[in-house]
Parts: sequence; C-alpha cells; structure tokens
Amino acid sequence: MAAGKRSTIVVGLALVIGGVLRCWNIDQSFWWDEIWSTMTYVKAHSLWDVVSSLGYYFNNHILYTLLARAFIAVLGESELVARLPAVLMGLLAIAVLFQCGKAFLGVSAGCLASLLLAFSAFHIDHSSEARGYSGLVLFSVLSSYYFIKGLKDNRSTSWLAYVLFTVLGFYAHIFMIAVSVSQFVSSLIFAGGLKWASGRIEITQRALRSFFLALLCAGITTLLVYSPVLPAFFRNLGRMQVVTVSRVPFTVSLLQSLLPGCNSSTGGIAYGILMIAGLFGILKKDFTLFIYVLVLCVFPLFLYLVINPMFVFERYFIFALPAVLLIVSQGIVGLTTKLQGMYKNGAIIVVLALIVFLQVPAIGTTLNRDRQNYREAISYVEGEMSDETGDLIFAIGYAGAHFQYYASDSTIVLPETFDELSSLMQGKERVWCLITAWLPDIRPSYEDRALYAETPEQTNIYNYVKKNFVLSKTFFSTYPVEVYVFER
Repeated sequence: MAAGKRSTIVVGLALVIGGVLRCWNIDQSFWWDEIWSTMTYVKAHSLWDVVSSLGYYFNNHILYTLLARAFIAVLGESELVARLPAVLMGLLAIAVLFQCGKAFLGVSAGCLASLLLAFSAFHIDHSSEARGYSGLVLFSVLSSYYFIKGLKDNRSTSWLAYVLFTVLGFYAHIFMIAVSVSQFVSSLIFAGGLKWASGRIEITQRALRSFFLALLCAGITTLLVYSPVLPAFFRNLGRMQVVTVSRVPFTVSLLQSLLPGCNSSTGGIAYGILMIAGLFGILKKDFTLFIYVLVLCVFPLFLYLVINPMFVFERYFIFALPAVLLIVSQGIVGLTTKLQGMYKNGAIIVVLALIVFLQVPAIGTTLNRDRQNYREAISYVEGEMSDETGDLIFAIGYAGAHFQYYASDSTIVLPETFDELSSLMQGKERVWCLITAWLPDIRPSYEDRALYAETPEQTNIYNYVKKNFVLSKTFFSTYPVEVYVFER
C-alpha cells in the first residue's frame, strides 16, 4: 500500500476514534465553568457584551463564546450544541498535528502523533467541554507550525498565516502568551546560535527579523481585538496574587495529565525511554524544531514555578500536549527505525498499544465520570418537592444561578446573609439546600486557603446547613453536588 494512502487511512482512523471518544458523554450536565460561561457570555444580550466582558480570572474565552453563540443560534440551545465547537476544533487539531509532524519529522511520526492525540484523555476532556482549550491546542499547533516554517522559508504567506493563527490563539485563550513567549525565547537562542551552530540552524538573520516583525503584528492585532476588554484585563491582573505554596503536586499532576500512566513503574520507564529517544531523534532530524519543542515544554512551566501565581490550572498548559506527543511519536519511530516490514509495523503497534493501555484508566475516567450534576440534582429535588407546602430551595454562592439554569418549575433563592435565610425559612415545612463546588470541601490541599476568602455570612450559612440539615443525596462527580433537606 502506498505511503500516502496508508497515512490517509491512519489519520482517518484517528479522526473516527477521536470523534467517538469526544462525543461519548457530551450531553452531560454543564460543569461550573461551562455553565458560568454559557449563562453570562454565550447568552449575553448583545455581541458587544460578549467581546467586552472578561470575567473574574479570564473566564470568558471570547472566540469560543462567539462560536458557541453562533452554533446555538442555528441549532438550538443544549449542552451538545454548546460543546460542538470544542469537538470540531479538537478533531481539527488531530489532522493539523499530523500535517505538522509529517512536514518536520516524516509521515510515520505525524501518523503516530495524530493517533496519540486522538487517545489523549487530557485532550478528550478539554475538547468535549464548552470552553476554549481545544482552540488553544489547535491554534498553538498552527502558530508553531508557521513559526518554524516561516523561519525556514521566510515567505510572506507563512508569516501572514503565523499572525492569523497566533491572534486566534490569543482570542481562544489568553495563555497563548506562553506559546508566543516560547517562540520569542527560541528566536533569541537561534539568533545567538547563528555563529556557533551555523551548520545546524537553517535560519537567516533576515528570517529572524521577519519573525520579530510578525510577532509585533500579532501583538498589535491581539491588543486591537482585545481592546474592549483591556480595562477588565488589567483589573484582573491587579487581583492576581503571588503565593508561596508548594507547586510540586501541581507539576506532578500536570505530568500525569500530559502522559497518563507515567506514575507507574512501567509507564515511567516506557515514557522515559520514548521521550529520550524522541528528543534525540528530533535533534538529529531538525535542530530548529528540537530547540523549539524543548523551550515550549520547559520554559512556560519554569516561569510559572518561579512566579508562583494564584489561579493557574493544569489545563492552561494544554498547549504543550502536541509537542510532548510529537516527541513520543518520534521516539517510537526512532526505536523501530532499524526494523523492516512486518517486524517494524508490529513493533510500532505493540508500543502504541502499550501507551494506549497506560492511558486506559484516564480515558475511562474522562468518558464515564460526570463533571458536575446540576441537572440531575434539580431533577431529584423537583421530584421530591411537596406541592402542598411550597418547599423552599436555596443554594450558597454563585451556584444558585447555576442551578436555576436547569430549574423548570421551581425558583432557587440565593440568601446573602444568615438572617435572610432565617426569614425565608419561616413557615416552610421543608427546605432544600443545594451545594456544589463549595471551596472548603474541594480545594486542593496544596493551595493557599486564604486565597478563596468566603464571606463570613456564607460560611455561617454553610455551617448551619451542615449542622441542622440532613444529607439527602450526593451526586458524585468531579465537583460533587450535595442535596440537603430540613424538615420541621
């Protein structure tokens, strides 16, 4: 079979697998960030409200909000429709990663990278939620592709494409800045290495100047498209704090997200060998790409660990996933390069099967666990409510509005003080309390508890509920939902 036809079959298989895995549980209830974004931004009164709102810590992924708004306008409002842009951008990333790997490392590495991305639990999770992370992956790959391509051919079309996809990346998620910073640092390394490694770096001074100009154009364009939200952006930056908590657990969790199963002895050895072999193979094949993927995978994390800011999550680093998978793919190719025919194909299949096997627990968890059961909790309470006594339902914090999104025949109240709750409970035979993502119970142990600062009144209500209400139902998910009831 011809190589071109074989690669088409492999990429087609990757897209089919990727589509099935990303649509497996796509109609589940929204989780906290999804419903917050959908209610506040996707369903905003006007497009101006969409492009001029940012949220507390950059919660509005503007490009995704615009896409979801358009899809809902055409196809109707549902969880599936709101998540559909993420699925499509996730599948596009699989195809684009193949082209990127094929262009710089060869057809085999490109095929393997596309398959690994299709099976990646990290990517499955974030390309099946109504958020901008799959867009960050897609546009970081495209920006990186045209960054390397532009440095090598220095064509205007490459740099124009670079500007376009970099700006789209920023509009998908502000953490695209980590990709641009990595490109800038890499270009400085290339500029310094033109003298001592001129034989290995296929880059000219003119190409580097073109890159700096393209990066400047991308930066200016990004500022222009973000201009409506710049005041909110700088206010948010002012709220950000530098903390002193340990980031070792975060780093371990990030590594396990990028390479599920690496915490086992088998996984640690397998991934270690593949990463070393992959880096060595990329170094031999494309020195420019080697420097870039190394910087992209290491430098942003290094900066994060040094600065130690609050409110940064593993998903913000998903832009590094394609680079990591390209390294692993090249490792597989390098380790099997001396084999021929069926022996080579067999070895590749065995190694690929081992990697998928290592990821099966993470894939299973991603496919089968609910993120947050707002809808199920509301259905449960409405099924248990008494029509005669007029039950009261309340929730603490932002979750009240979130539960109301799914409430069909009931009203969720949101008491701000304990006295207000006491007044609302007067004359009620039965009172329901819905609690989810209540920070004292779900925050990671390594986070600074003072960062979250619940109000004293919210804490008083919470403590009262825990003491005087009975836990009626728990919906176990990534962020559990607890239903409490008080009966006189």
